[in-house]
Amino acid sequence: MDLALKVGAGLPAAAFVLLGLSWWIVPDFASAQLGMSMLNGIGLSSQIGDVASFFLTLGACILIAIASRNRFWLYPAIMLLALATIGRLLAWAVHDAALATQMIAVEWIVLAVLFLLSRRLEAPS
Repeated sequence: MDLALKVGAGLPAAAFVLLGLSWWIVPDFASAQLGMSMLNGIGLSSQIGDVASFFLTLGACILIAIASRNRFWLYPAIMLLALATIGRLLAWAVHDAALATQMIAVEWIVLAVLFLLSRRLEAPS
């Protein structure tokens, strides 16, 4: 079970890192993966920098947790995903955004795997 959880967390983590890197290298491709339009000017700078940092931090924290066997590193990843989900639901409920059902479903699945993995890894000492 531990191996399955590590693989179940590691594969999305690698995908998150690759998506974060693609924001730096091929932002048009990365934005298309998320159904986003590219902004311009300072907005483009913020979009590339902020979204890349979100995915790179998310993936890196998960990979560090797996490599170090320390659950502490999963907490930032869990927070990022949970807050993203809350933000998507608020955008839908309050700001007339489309409900991102597929993205929310993926986030909840990854959250469940990370939560289960956090129960298996060591507590920080």
